[in-house]
This record gives sequence, C-alpha cells and structure tokens, in this order.
Amino acid sequence: MNEDKYYYNGEPLQLSYNNNYCMADKIEIVRKIEDDFKNGMLSWTQMYWIIDNAKFGSYTCQRIIDKLLFEGKIKLNPITLDKRTFNTIPKPFDL
Repeated sequence: MNEDKYYYNGEPLQLSYNNNYCMADKIEIVRKIEDDFKNGMLSWTQMYWIIDNAKFGSYTCQRIIDKLLFEGKIKLNPITLDKRTFNTIPKPFDL
C-alpha cells in the first residue's frame, strides 16, 4: 500500500461525487476517518490526498482541519499553508 493514499476495504477511496458506496459504507468511512485522526493513524499527507483528489471523506477532513484552526491547536492550514479555513467561523446568530 502506498503511504499517502487512504484505503477502505483494501482499495483507495472512490470519488466523492461518483462512487458506489451504500449508506452504511459511507457512515463507516466517515467514522473511520474521524477515529483514525483521533488515534493518530491519519497523516497530513493522507488528508491532503483525500482533499486534493476530491475523494469521499474530503468534507470530513476539511471539518477536522477547521475545528483545529478554530480551537487554536494549529496556526496554519496544512493543506493551503496559510490561515484560510474551508468554512467560515460560526457566529452566534447563524442558524
């Protein structure tokens, strides 16, 4: 297996807009990405590969990075190498 790719069931992730994952697989992939990040098993190069190639789970990776930026745990976005976020900071009156 190549280190910078992220695998699900022994195969690289499929595209986010053109895949044949069922709903249970999609939920499992999202949970697996979150759990791997919490346990330190998801590297920045794997996250970059997922986001850059628009693979399924790219939104989850973007959400993880934004959360770390908003909490102040990292100062720069590791994908863009600046302070830009993928989403805006939630305001008190946002629905």
